[in-house]
Amino acid sequence: MQALTIIVSVTASIISGMVLFFLQRYMKRKDKKDDQRDRTLAEENILIIKSINAVGNLTVANAIALRDGKHNGEMGKALREYNSAEKSMYEYLLRQNSNKGRI
Repeated sequence: MQALTIIVSVTASIISGMVLFFLQRYMKRKDKKDDQRDRTLAEENILIIKSINAVGNLTVANAIALRDGKHNGEMGKALREYNSAEKSMYEYLLRQNSNKGRI
């Protein structure tokens, strides 16, 4: 009877240890995926803000050019900023598309 109690105790300890091991492994993988998702969302938010800012600067430069009736240096700067933001967004979208299914 005492041997049966020892076997049951050891078996219960092994099973609970395995459950804890697999639960810990699952949580580490989930944390890693969550961290990757958070970094991706942060990068996406930064690019969106830069794009909105570039469009706003382009709009202001265009309004000034229309008001004054001539092209000014602000338009070239705003166009370069817009092109840079557009290129960054395009590269980000390519990276996200290439990583699809990996995460």
